[in-house]
Amino acid sequence: MNKHILMVIDHQLNLGKYTQEQLEQNADSAAADAAAYAAHTAYTAAAADTTHWLNRYFRLSGENKQDYIDAINKDNKQ
Repeated sequence: MNKHILMVIDHQLNLGKYTQEQLEQNADSAAADAAAYAAHTAYTAAAADTTHWLNRYFRLSGENKQDYIDAINKDNKQ
C-alpha cells in the first residue's frame, strides 16, 4: 500500500484532517516516487483532477482502491 496515495484518499474522505503543510510535504515526498504521482496533485488540483489521477494510479498499479478505503476506515475507528 502506497503511503502517499493512502494520505490523498484519507484527505478526500476526511476533509480538514490534514493541514496544507502536511499535504505539501506529502506531495513533495510523492514527487520522488513516480508510482505515487497522483498524490502530487492532491493539494493543487480540483477534486475531479485528483480523482482522475487516483483512478489512473489504481488502473496502472493493479491495486484495489477499496483496500485503501478499508484501511482508512479501520484507522479512524481506533
